[in-house]
Amino acid sequence: MGGLISAPLSAAGTCLGGCFGSCLATSCCKLAGSGTVSSVQASRCILIWLQAFITALAVLLASTAEQWLPWTCGKLDIVGMGELGVCECRADSKCWFDQLIYRTEASGVAVFLALVIMSVSGCAEGAARAYSVAKFMAVVVLVLISLFLPNTVWTVFGSWATALSAIYLIAQSIVLIDFGYTWNETWYKNALEANRRQVGSKGYRMWLGGMIL
Repeated sequence: MGGLISAPLSAAGTCLGGCFGSCLATSCCKLAGSGTVSSVQASRCILIWLQAFITALAVLLASTAEQWLPWTCGKLDIVGMGELGVCECRADSKCWFDQLIYRTEASGVAVFLALVIMSVSGCAEGAARAYSVAKFMAVVVLVLISLFLPNTVWTVFGSWATALSAIYLIAQSIVLIDFGYTWNETWYKNALEANRRQVGSKGYRMWLGGMIL
């Protein structure tokens, strides 16, 4: 009697699970294909928001690691996989924090590198304007995959990223200094031009004030 009841319920559960999985996969595919923008400014905004999303995701995962990683690693430990990937950290909260930051930022770097490769290979417009939602989804998927990879991979990435960030800061400082000199020269030239065109010195003083600000 119990078999007569449980068999239909098991079949119904399998059917509903298969339907739900199929619908979820179809929805994800449809969602990933959406988000095409038509202007350069909009594509730039998408890339800026993508960077902000990566940073926010890294901070969120790292700051809440102690709330969800112990449970996850405990379940893996039951099947003999308790030291898989990020679970190698065990109860070391600093290790969890660093590893999740490395994994999330590395996923973001991978997405941007893919966009760069597509751009230089002749797909610049598609890489910049198409599949905006897929770019965000790719970061999440890569983070999930990276959780199962060894910590040593991401420790090496963190070391390289730290060294390269110093070079980036130097380059950024040079660009800012050059911008400051250009700003000063341009506005001072405008101030002299305003002083020549006007009898009073109001326009000249306004340009000088803007240059100081």
